[in-house]
Amino acid sequence: MRVVRVVRDVLLVPIGVALLLSVIFVVIPFFGIGAAGSEVTARGTAVAQQCRFDGPIAESNAPDGGNIVGFGYICQARVTWRDGTSEMWEVSGSQLGPDDVGEEVAVVRRAIADGGAGTTSTSPEIYRADFEPNRWLGIPAMLVVGILGIVVAGPACSRLYETFSGKEPAET
Repeated sequence: MRVVRVVRDVLLVPIGVALLLSVIFVVIPFFGIGAAGSEVTARGTAVAQQCRFDGPIAESNAPDGGNIVGFGYICQARVTWRDGTSEMWEVSGSQLGPDDVGEEVAVVRRAIADGGAGTTSTSPEIYRADFEPNRWLGIPAMLVVGILGIVVAGPACSRLYETFSGKEPAET
């Protein structure tokens, strides 16, 4: 019976850790928490040229480089703005996907704050025009998934520690 408990706890720890990591790599990008409240600086249409699925940390081919955190599609797209200018953009966060290759999709450019609160510098990112970042749904989802991860992994870690450190009461 003790072996079954140990195996159960060994399996629960990575499940709990995966839930905790999914807060960063799935929930935050899905709800666009970093873009919530950001200013729309331009409107236009995008036509995806090619897409790839990548994550959890993907290297960006955008002009300013950097890394993209999260799982999702990253597409190279030709964006035509309302003022008539056209340029290539890398669109991440599954805002565009393989189904959008060759199709016109309405998009907006948002000024996303770099760093934390009180920062004045921003970087532009492309989002679907019909995508509305939602902090009020994202934060509760983050809390639920994060707490679930702690509830699953915490007690399992504690039981494994007690088992392997010899602090578990002797069975009679």
